[in-house]
Amino acid sequence: MINYSQFPRKNILCVDMKSFYAFVSAVSMGLNPLTCYLAVVGNTERQGSVVLAASPALKKDFGIKTGSKLFEKPENPRIHIVNPQMKLFIRVSTEITKLFYRFVPEKCVHTFSIDESFVDVKSKFTFFA
Repeated sequence: MINYSQFPRKNILCVDMKSFYAFVSAVSMGLNPLTCYLAVVGNTERQGSVVLAASPALKKDFGIKTGSKLFEKPENPRIHIVNPQMKLFIRVSTEITKLFYRFVPEKCVHTFSIDESFVDVKSKFTFFA
């Protein structure tokens, strides 16, 4: 049995941005990321390319998800297939991280990946305490 009373007590918020690449791509194209059919693939010129991210509607209505191959996509003019835009993704991720800094000190934010961060919301400096 582990005695947890000796460990620090923290309230950690995990922010995992659902379908981040697909959402950012959709918004940059003026599409609604919740309702559009969009897949970000490694290379739109290669039929064997892998889907890196798919919008929720594409996943739900067509069964296309992360890891699907481009050739598995049905022929449908409503489906948007796009290449990754890493500069844009990084810029948007950075802006989201800056938003966290408005509410907690930088030391309370641990960015794990481009679309996932852990935020200590129990800090005495936070507005959440």
